[in-house]
Amino acid sequence: MSEAVLDDTTLAKVEEVLREACGLTLAHSLRRSLEAALTRSAGAKGLEPESFLRGLLRRDPAAVETFIEHAVIGETYFFRHPEHLRSLARLALPHAGPYFHVWSAGCATGEEPYSIAMALLSAGLPEGRARVLATDVSNRALERAREGLYGAWSLRRVEPDLEARFLEPHGEQVSVCAPVRRMVEFRRHNLAVEPPPMTGLSAIFCRNVLIYFQPDLVRAVLERFVSALAPGGLLFVAPAEVPLANGLGLETLDAEGTVALRVPPPGWTRPVPQVAAPPPRPRPLPVPRPTPLALPRVAPPEPPAPPDVAAPTPDTPGPEQPPLARALEAARAGRHAEAEALAREAAKALIPEAYLLLAMVAEERGDLNGAVEAVRKALYLEPRLALGHATLVVLYGRMERREDAERSRQNALRSLDGLDDEQPLRGVETMTAGGLRQALAPRTQAGWQGAR
Repeated sequence: MSEAVLDDTTLAKVEEVLREACGLTLAHSLRRSLEAALTRSAGAKGLEPESFLRGLLRRDPAAVETFIEHAVIGETYFFRHPEHLRSLARLALPHAGPYFHVWSAGCATGEEPYSIAMALLSAGLPEGRARVLATDVSNRALERAREGLYGAWSLRRVEPDLEARFLEPHGEQVSVCAPVRRMVEFRRHNLAVEPPPMTGLSAIFCRNVLIYFQPDLVRAVLERFVSALAPGGLLFVAPAEVPLANGLGLETLDAEGTVALRVPPPGWTRPVPQVAAPPPRPRPLPVPRPTPLALPRVAPPEPPAPPDVAAPTPDTPGPEQPPLARALEAARAGRHAEAEALAREAAKALIPEAYLLLAMVAEERGDLNGAVEAVRKALYLEPRLALGHATLVVLYGRMERREDAERSRQNALRSLDGLDDEQPLRGVETMTAGGLRQALAPRTQAGWQGAR
């Protein structure tokens, strides 16, 4: 059966069916993958593509479900983002109650929930205390997950001792061991339209999913996540998705160079919406909220700029610091008016980082146009300021200016050309070239990763 060829109008209608069914939207460059999905779906039903397409556009339930099965491709593997799994044990287990429940939302073929179970067992949590609920919109993916059989591609990040402990040889594949399988329950669930399958959760993992939702659906899903978490519960999303949770009153925690989000535990004073609460002690967090693409916090770099742009250190008295350093300190403490005044003072010296901080303050008070204008000034001074281009990706995304966001993403990637992954980048947050590449990756990878 030859592959279906769709004109742009029909392709848009097919994409709308998919968006209505499960909330997922493809990047423009990946929309043509729906043609192959349509052909595979028709073949699975023993129909010609034209006949299957007519049923799909009529919203025939069987056709829609079959199409989802073949259009949603989940790229995943064991111990993806291992820093999140280690942080789960470090941040959550010491405060866990008698039962520890984790939800893996958008689990694809099961590598993530099994990895969560392995991490909890490795951390010493008894099998009977922990439960991992794994959900996905694809029944076909869930069937593979329940089998628990995996090949070498899924194992590329597993440490040898964990593989020996939790995975058993099964011909040319490996099988997940019984204790891990008993901890994981697989269930079909549609994030776009269904409420959370349970509440009082200790943690939720939903990584590389939200970035494919429309902004209004992102907000609805995140609000449902917050309602499903117990006080002190953790939310792990992909690095590029952290800014999407701005304004929900979540606390940000360091997760070994990335960010974990937490529902404030009892006794913690919730911040006023859109304003970060002052931290109780200096700690390496984004300023003043998870910053655009709020990503890895590593050791502070020495930016290739004049001495007055060096990042402040907690041991340096504020009054002796240059204006930008004091502005950053004020922003971290939630003193945004003071941060803005100091950043404007630093901007008089034509320092690009000062304009980036002004952009963050403007975004914090909801002035997206002002934030964009401030970033443009930073890029006028330093056209290859990668974090400036990356900031525009998020700002334009919030303004639903998709073409501008994609153009900014491409500019950010070009600004990283020739830089080693460990190269620190200029900006008002600590970021490496590799960390930013990872944050920008979801829309560059081949194939649609809507289910992961």
